[in-house]
Amino acid sequence: MVSSPSSYLVSAAVAVVALQIQQAAATSLYYDPFTSADTVDQISSSFPARGADVADQDCAITVQMDPTLPDITTISTVPVEFPDLLANLTTAPTEPVSAKVGTVVLSEQSPATNADQDAYVGKTTSSTPVTMPATKTGVITPLTGAGKKEPKDCTTGWEESKPARKLRDSAVSGRELESNRRLEATPNKDIAKLEAFFGTSMEMNLSKLPTVGVHAPSPWAGPYWPTYQDSINIVWSEDQPSPAEKYATAFGLDVTDFMNKVSKDTGVDSQSSRKKCSSDSDCSTLTDGSSCAIRTGKTSGYCIPTWFGICHAWAPAAILEAEPICPVTHNGVTFQPLDIKALISDVYDGASVGTVFTGTRFNGGTDSTDEYGRHSSNAYRDLNPAYFHIAAANILGKLNTTFVVDVTADSQVWNQPVRGFKVYEQTAMSLEEAAQTFYGLEEYPWNAAAKSIVYVKTRLSWIVETYTDGGLVSSGQIDKFTTGAYYYYLLEMDDDGNIVGGEWVYGSDDDHPDFLWFGKAKPAADTVTSIGLSYADVSMLLEKSVACSASASASASASGSTSAAASNSASATSSASTSTGSATDVPATSSTASNTGSAATEAPATEAPATETPATETPATEAPATETPVTETPAATTTSAVPTTPDAPVSTTAPASTTAAPSKNQGGKQGNQGHHQSDDNDNQQQQQQEQHPSQKWYQSFFHWW
Repeated sequence: MVSSPSSYLVSAAVAVVALQIQQAAATSLYYDPFTSADTVDQISSSFPARGADVADQDCAITVQMDPTLPDITTISTVPVEFPDLLANLTTAPTEPVSAKVGTVVLSEQSPATNADQDAYVGKTTSSTPVTMPATKTGVITPLTGAGKKEPKDCTTGWEESKPARKLRDSAVSGRELESNRRLEATPNKDIAKLEAFFGTSMEMNLSKLPTVGVHAPSPWAGPYWPTYQDSINIVWSEDQPSPAEKYATAFGLDVTDFMNKVSKDTGVDSQSSRKKCSSDSDCSTLTDGSSCAIRTGKTSGYCIPTWFGICHAWAPAAILEAEPICPVTHNGVTFQPLDIKALISDVYDGASVGTVFTGTRFNGGTDSTDEYGRHSSNAYRDLNPAYFHIAAANILGKLNTTFVVDVTADSQVWNQPVRGFKVYEQTAMSLEEAAQTFYGLEEYPWNAAAKSIVYVKTRLSWIVETYTDGGLVSSGQIDKFTTGAYYYYLLEMDDDGNIVGGEWVYGSDDDHPDFLWFGKAKPAADTVTSIGLSYADVSMLLEKSVACSASASASASASGSTSAAASNSASATSSASTSTGSATDVPATSSTASNTGSAATEAPATEAPATETPATETPATEAPATETPVTETPAATTTSAVPTTPDAPVSTTAPASTTAAPSKNQGGKQGNQGHHQSDDNDNQQQQQQEQHPSQKWYQSFFHWW
């Protein structure tokens, strides 16, 4: 039971009642659970979207009770005419629902299984409406499988017995409760947040909402700088220092001290309270996906879940900041684009960036599914698909901006910046048709305000992680790191065609976004984080890095491809553990300017001082010791005393490894933790893995963030 804040405590008697009625709850937008913790307004160590564990009270929610719902036990069952359309199946129908029931509103053919599922993000015109043959296989929540430990619930911590099938009340134990009698008295708080930020009303009439929206330019891809790899202390290219070491060297900081601060803040040492280890075998009894993380120069470390990292910083930075394109030399230190991505991501982690956070984080705990496929946990069922549809269509389709989603509904957090959405099917039907078709019931049980139902199939596309260097957006390589998922849901409509609620169906019951959020603005210009990282310094590097011509970006892309191919033959060993770590855990970059001489083409002498990136391929001339152009180095940081070599750095080293970029449909469907996958492409993914065994590093490293 949560002890703080006190408003989340309820009596034991009420908790007992909750055990009996947890499973049945409303899906009305007006009785949606919402995050009531006071931790949602900025990125911090207690931010609910943080890519690591957070305290229970930091993701506390309020459950609103809908007193208008019927008792589901009083609703008669009816014969099921189409068993393949029942909502509790994990496989969606292979043809439009309108072929069997309801009235077609929209029906467009989704790409074939072996085709690019996200090709629409590069198109500006709609497809021709035709029948859709695609299928989807549901994904079982990782933490509910055999041998998985169920962590403490975000706001409760109590265990429940098998609940009864009643709808009049909602789960109440350990949650603040609100009960309202009139819909007009209970506006959706998350929609209100969006309207307050954007200064306009959200369109909620389905017929007026766009059915496709793509944000341009695309968010950029980069690593989530995993905690178990010591965050930005990682040596991502074996012949170069880590981003942290480069920063300390170039800006006159004590290298060892700065890297120690990085580790204690977001790296290995930040998890010093966890189980100590000297090899992965020491972590084998844990069920949280931990690896033994050991800093360079050490013989022991800590068991750290591999999904921990700063995805909550990379994702908003990838939306708000321009993508680095060229190498930049400062005080004799050359920063590759990926180094700058590391620094800007770390700034966002420590800059208290303002946020708009919507939805609720499922932080683990007891959860089950009923005979209709619905999850008992309010936090797991959320996001409400009605809110998801309204938010995506308005933000992407009408406001031409974008957002971040945690793409896994379970207790792990994988923040991904969204690139686009597209609706492929809308089938309208009466309440009776929906109740009989999807639930085998005589009456629709989930929303008393609903007057009709629309079945929807939607594709959401997002950007995944990669250590590939260079300007991926400007070169077009970003398509290789764009993936997504199909979501299946019912939208509950009022008499005027407004969306008033929703229900996930088929595999989307298990597999849907957990929460949706975005950063309000860039950090303050004078921000210096607690570890000494200056936003002004990093912004200076970023501005110079983006000052590249289109031809320079094209050259960088070509160089990256050549480097990726050459790197496939490199041998690899693991540094995450001293004994059992995978050789593919930490890939070297696929585009390293200092190795290939690409700096000269990425930053031609016509756009920067000739001494910064000379048009030669000799690494020694990239960062001459005499280089002090006034336009590059601010007076405050220009000093001959700035060291050009590291002072006994502490760093996790990334050995050489295969770095071929993953295929379009493989790129985002990785992870040995059972993370979110778009199953329409499973067969293709398997084939690609068989055809390209050198890409398996990507599968072991990227566990979705």
